[in-house]
Amino acid sequence: MKLDFDLTLYLVTDSGMVPAGSTLSQIVDEAIQGGVTIVQLREKHADTSDFLAQAKLVQQVTKRHKVPLLINDRIDIALAIDADGVHIGQDDMPLHEARRLLGDDKIIGVSVQTREHAEQAVLGGADYLGIGACFDTQTKELKQGSQGPAGIRDVWEHAVEVSGPRPVRAVTIGGVNSYNAVHVLICTRTTRGNLPLDGLAVVSAIVAAESPRNAAAILRRQIAFAFESAWIARTPAARDSIRSAIGDAFEAARQNTPLVQHITNPVVINDCANACLALGGSPMMATDASEQADLAPVVSSLVINIGTLNAWQVDGMRAAMKQANLRNTPVILDPVAAGATKYRSQIVSEFLKEFGVHVIKGNAGEIAALVGSDEMHVRGVDAVGCGFKDPAGIVRALSLKERCVVVMTGPVDYISDGSSTFAVKNGHKLQGTITGSGCMTGTAVGTYVYAVAHTDPLVGAITGMVAINLAGEHAAQRPDVKGPGTFRAAFIDEMYNLTKEQLLAEMRIEQLH
Repeated sequence: MKLDFDLTLYLVTDSGMVPAGSTLSQIVDEAIQGGVTIVQLREKHADTSDFLAQAKLVQQVTKRHKVPLLINDRIDIALAIDADGVHIGQDDMPLHEARRLLGDDKIIGVSVQTREHAEQAVLGGADYLGIGACFDTQTKELKQGSQGPAGIRDVWEHAVEVSGPRPVRAVTIGGVNSYNAVHVLICTRTTRGNLPLDGLAVVSAIVAAESPRNAAAILRRQIAFAFESAWIARTPAARDSIRSAIGDAFEAARQNTPLVQHITNPVVINDCANACLALGGSPMMATDASEQADLAPVVSSLVINIGTLNAWQVDGMRAAMKQANLRNTPVILDPVAAGATKYRSQIVSEFLKEFGVHVIKGNAGEIAALVGSDEMHVRGVDAVGCGFKDPAGIVRALSLKERCVVVMTGPVDYISDGSSTFAVKNGHKLQGTITGSGCMTGTAVGTYVYAVAHTDPLVGAITGMVAINLAGEHAAQRPDVKGPGTFRAAFIDEMYNLTKEQLLAEMRIEQLH
């Protein structure tokens, strides 16, 4: 009878990473104590006698913990020690031959890189798939480039489709660690059915760690968060009570004063800081990479704005996003002028691939660049074009692609989490006459999303957009406002003066999906 197996945290070994004074079997022992659920022994350069000896030592550990041991590639080693199964690659023994030699009671996993590989493995009876590589890795030479979570999802979706009513199980491997684990598991969920991978496979994140036990425990915690606590893992909320939820999110910021870290452009630092204070938050404008690890524990949300992009700033952004991911702190990305230059487009693409975000906030031209539409374009930081034929469909498509909430600003703001899409119809044309009004909307979203980031970030995004747009309406109605200059000061005043009662009474939102 085939041993039951759990793919939640899958350890692939590498003897070359074992530090002096330790042994591979000791590392495996510690890793299992930390939460590893299955082990693959991979010895690419060992001769048969050394591989066999190592396999026997590691098997003693896995048997004691009742954790399955798989052997990479070597059917002969698996047979010799009666391992629980094997893992084979595309250049190894064919799946049907491995099954013939090992029998139906053994676990056989297959490495796949493409939809075709996945289909062949599923139809051939593989017990699970190892889909990769997700990111670049030093532990294995890649014959093709890393695919990123979106590429892994494409292969995974096809595997699910050809599996029938009982989907094959799968993990992804390649550069996965505690900093990106949640992002990977969120972004690889299928767009149809919202089905997650069964777990993550790691090598250096545990084997090369100072404490394999602690490293494994942190990874298990991150995986559990992605499976159980991330917003995308929850059943989509009923939208009949969304107005009440918006009011609660607004009130939460006023009561709790979230610390909103900004790495933004110098043109708007002062405006965004004052907007954050007026809306109920506490702004922090810390940008240097060297201090992000120390600051991250107290940050409520992180706003990344690429308005005046440079290499030094990108380093700070990467460091902050990495720390935010480790703590599951919501990240709001404002891809200013994405599509205007190759550099900006590349940086945004890398951020989304490596880290993911909770919210993307952009104008129509920026959203068009991210979704790959030619209906709108950017000229500098402005959106130009005749508009989208289906703006609600565009934001929903980008939300499903990146598995995050998408806010598209304009005369009407469109907001989607892939399941529900809303139009926000508040706002005033004077908002478009001052520099930084769009950047301040990112601040507003960051201020209000923190309280609902892991339950319903769509609510936080809508709250931010309604609040800042109502402030614009109220400021424009003041008799002391004569134009853009006086409007700027009044705009901040009305963010501060806005009440929950005004918000609920005056919001104009419409559900489209």
